[in-house]
Amino acid sequence: MKLRIGTRLVWAFLVASLPTVLLAQAKPAGKPAPVDLAMAKPGRDPNQPLDEEYTKKIKEYTTETFFLSPLVDYMPAAKGVPTPTAILGDIAGAPGKLPYTKEVNDYMQLLAKSTPRAKVYTIGKSEEGRDMIAIAVASEALMAKLDANKADLAKLADPRTIQMNDAVADEIARRAAPVYYITGTIHSTEAGAPTALMELAYRLAVDESPYIRNIREHVITLITPVVEVDGRDRVVDLYNYRKKNPDKTVPGALYWGK
Repeated sequence: MKLRIGTRLVWAFLVASLPTVLLAQAKPAGKPAPVDLAMAKPGRDPNQPLDEEYTKKIKEYTTETFFLSPLVDYMPAAKGVPTPTAILGDIAGAPGKLPYTKEVNDYMQLLAKSTPRAKVYTIGKSEEGRDMIAIAVASEALMAKLDANKADLAKLADPRTIQMNDAVADEIARRAAPVYYITGTIHSTEAGAPTALMELAYRLAVDESPYIRNIREHVITLITPVVEVDGRDRVVDLYNYRKKNPDKTVPGALYWGK
């Protein structure tokens, strides 16, 4: 199998849908977006260098060009910020590689350490003790006021806290940034989401194209790359076993845990 179509299509769909959140707002958060951002079309910033090797592999692993778009046919480079290759050893969605939950989480932690545009939250433990995380990605300005933004959104969620005052609600809506929450692998066999979301987090953090900047400067994207963390790791165990032993029966221990 040469192509993991899912990773590329999932990423393209998610980024293409993010501007819908911006359009749905009655008024943009803070100052109105500059025209060049608000009207921007997908496509790379020619002034930003490419990760040439990553871009080459995107094209190599994609069996048909119509699976690509101006959102996913290149990989921007950012000094000091690693791509998923740093953890995976290959690009996100590369054939033959399904990362374990820890690898996915480790990359998100690495990304957050490398740029002020990302922050990881531990949101709990699974029944088998694996970490469950969420990573927030936005501009430096939005990241600096995450707590204040959270408090504002909480007031809109329960208008009793502002005495049902429409004027106050309107003012909060004008200054608060919406949160776009994406989850992956809600079901353990949804194999492509974690790698797609690793790449999505990187692109949202570093891509300087006007289209992506418009998202980053007006929306806080929150990502949980793996929801069903225990099941995910079981599926990776099964996948790796079948790769090495295509003619053998899968041991029951792999299905039910060791």
